[in-house]
Amino acid sequence: MSQSLIIVTGLIYAVIAVDQYIKGGTGTSIMFLGYALANIGVYLQAK
Repeated sequence: MSQSLIIVTGLIYAVIAVDQYIKGGTGTSIMFLGYALANIGVYLQAK
């Protein structure tokens, strides 16, 4: 259960990162991309 929630959260962060990049919010985009990448590590640890 927690692994699927981690994946969903990471995907949401990735979508927000792309949305912010399109809107011109480069800093916020990089921040959310970092969150999405961090969730990969959390997923691997929870595995």
